[in-house]
Formats: sequence, C-alpha cells, structure tokens
Amino acid sequence: MSTPAIDLGFDDTERDRVGLLYWEAFRRKLRPAFARTQLGTPAVAALLRPDRVIVARRRSDVIGVCGFYEGTTGAMDLDWLILRRHLSFAGALRAGVVLSLLSRTSDPNALVLDGICVDADARGLGIGSALLDAAKERARRIGASAVRLSVVDSNPRARALYERHGFVPVRSSSMGLLAPVYGFDTYTTMESVVHR
Repeated sequence: MSTPAIDLGFDDTERDRVGLLYWEAFRRKLRPAFARTQLGTPAVAALLRPDRVIVARRRSDVIGVCGFYEGTTGAMDLDWLILRRHLSFAGALRAGVVLSLLSRTSDPNALVLDGICVDADARGLGIGSALLDAAKERARRIGASAVRLSVVDSNPRARALYERHGFVPVRSSSMGLLAPVYGFDTYTTMESVVHR
C-alpha cells in the first residue's frame, strides 16, 4: 500500500469528488439543508473552499478530506450566490439557515476542524491519521496551540481515532430540539495540544 500524498487544497477537476466525500460522510446533518440529495451533493461541492481543505490522495485519486476554519471561514463557505446557482430562492434561504446553525466559531489559539472524511474503501489504512497529522502541522504553521474538533456521540470509531491522536474531551453539548432535524443529539468537543 502506497503512502498517501497529503496536500492543502484541490483543483476544479477534483471538486465533485471532494464534495461527494463530504456529502457521504455528513449526509445526515447536511440533508436538512437540501430538499434532495441531487440538490445537496452539487451545492456542497460548489460551496467547498480549496484553501480550507486538506486532501489525501492515492495515485492522484482523492481518498480523504479534512476541512478546517481559519478566520471566520470554514471548509464550506455559505456564499449566497453559490447557493442561488444551485437552489431556488426559498431553497437557498433554507440551506443558508440550516447550514449556519452547524457553523463552528473560530479561535485564534486553535485550528478548528470542520469535518474529516475518508473514502469507505480506504478506511483502516491510516488515512484519517495522516489527515490529523497534517492538521496538527497546519496548526503549528499558523501558530495555534491546539487542534479542536467535534464528534457526534453516535460515532465511537471516529472518537477512538481522535483519542489515539491525543484528543481529549473538553465539553459535551446537545442539539436539543434540533436533534431530530440533524439526526444526532449529543456531540463532544475534543482538543489536542500542538507541540511546537
């Protein structure tokens, strides 16, 4: 098995693939923003920002993605014009509201991750670990002292990966009344200290 190449960003020929990985991994919480998968997948792909995504490739195929926040912008830029290109006015308004509720706040002292996803055929091959290592390196480069992420409590496999990489829980939260909308109730925010 060849070691994956890990790089910042993707080009337009890879946009649909990156968007599909993101959609497949986070479909349950993204779906309420869109009436149908056929609308959501291309809209998500169009909203993704190459400068906020770390990509894992094997033989030039995208097999993993790690989005992050810098400043106030994450992997998905909630751009009204992009939403309108893919959705009706009402659909774009709905998507903007629903997606904005999922946004995380940035922190000048931490690199806040905005989702890690690995192709189903590449799971268990260390791709997630390689993406986390790259995120920690990015945090070092920008002077952040920690990497922060959130994991839904119904995903113990992801949480175990994060714990193996030194992430510790810092708080748990509930979606409350929005739990049925997004498909999960509780999530845990975890952090890993970045050693310089």
